[in-house]
Amino acid sequence: MKLLHVSDIHFGIENYSRIDPVTGLPTRLQDFVAAFDRAIDRGLEAGVDAVLFTGDAYKNRDPNPTVQREFAKRIMRLVHHKVPVFLLTGNHDLPNMSTRAHSIEIFETLAVPGVYVARGIELFKIPTKSGLLQIVSLPWLTRQNLITREEYRGRSLEELNQLLLEKMENLLKQQLKQLDPQYPAVLAVHASIVGATYGSERSIMLGQDLALQKSILGAENFDYIAVGHIHKHQDLRAGDTSIVYPGSLERIDFGEENDPKGFILVEIDDPGGGRITRLTNWHFIEDPLVRPFRTLDLNIEDIDEDSLLNPTSAAVQAIQREAARLKGPGLQNAIVRVRLKLRPDQLAGLREDELRRTLNEYDIYHLAGVERKVDRPRRVRLGGASVEGLSPLQLLEKYLETKNVRPDRVELLLKHAHTLIHGAVPENPVPEAPTKVESTLIPVE
Repeated sequence: MKLLHVSDIHFGIENYSRIDPVTGLPTRLQDFVAAFDRAIDRGLEAGVDAVLFTGDAYKNRDPNPTVQREFAKRIMRLVHHKVPVFLLTGNHDLPNMSTRAHSIEIFETLAVPGVYVARGIELFKIPTKSGLLQIVSLPWLTRQNLITREEYRGRSLEELNQLLLEKMENLLKQQLKQLDPQYPAVLAVHASIVGATYGSERSIMLGQDLALQKSILGAENFDYIAVGHIHKHQDLRAGDTSIVYPGSLERIDFGEENDPKGFILVEIDDPGGGRITRLTNWHFIEDPLVRPFRTLDLNIEDIDEDSLLNPTSAAVQAIQREAARLKGPGLQNAIVRVRLKLRPDQLAGLREDELRRTLNEYDIYHLAGVERKVDRPRRVRLGGASVEGLSPLQLLEKYLETKNVRPDRVELLLKHAHTLIHGAVPENPVPEAPTKVESTLIPVE
């Protein structure tokens, strides 16, 4: 039996978008739609028996009709190919009131053949071309789903969380008793699991995140545990059973810049004998066509003050060096941000329009911004001496030291300073000891 496992597609995220003049759609929506299409294409090519979607179809609880249409088109494509689709509700799919419909409930309401929608902890027995597939659902659950008002009274947040976990575990155990070991069984979960590594989804989570211990999942009863909610692909294996997050299909922001994106193809092999002898293999299929994010960290604060190179020219050359260093397509079609480290005196000479022009020569998709990181001027350390106790030349020397001026240039500047102060060039420009200056009042007629 072959399964396609996808999750967290988040249709409706339009960060760094522009409007496509042909379709009128935000271009980032097109990125997410194209990524889902590629996953479906690969699944159909592999001849999958079913598709597992483990939650978060949309960016928020109230997706607009255009976004809902694009998601429905992909689901109906699978239906037309007679591939059963299992849809698990995630935290982004649920309304803020339990009495309201959730964003993917329409498929259940219309009784779309071959589409199964899970909102609670329940067991689904789904016929496929390779036999029966059992799926136990553990969607995103809130306290109002499982805890009554009476149980709320007088309890702390920690006590409520513990009560929620206990109820969840008991309901799950009831479903485990109904599993038939002769048929493949999958647990579909939308939650944080203890031990998982988070990506940037922390910034877009809705509601409090309650982490589940692996021990409550009953992993020994399943051939595969399909998990959604965390955008970083990972396997939290428990014993012989894999607990797999495929991660999100597309990058959301720069927090996922270095994360591979893709989906999972699962194969459950049953040579006979049921759960004891069944073997499961899965493969993460990385999608090389997802939109790249690139951060260019450039440092121009140490360019030679004597050089004719101005801050803009130095930044342009730094961009060119970074672009040459990048592998593959580099900056092409990428969402790019520039983090530029420079001195305060370089700010006025920096022309952002020239940096944008340079980046556009590499056919970038979007410039997310140019961040200027300016170090505050360092204080002169006088080693316990007071300013009044130092001569002008000594103060100048201290200042030049803080600016890391070359020794030969320090010597030259001190000679010129001595000439300005005393009217003669010394043979050895060592700052003299301070002299006491008498103050004299001159009457004005």
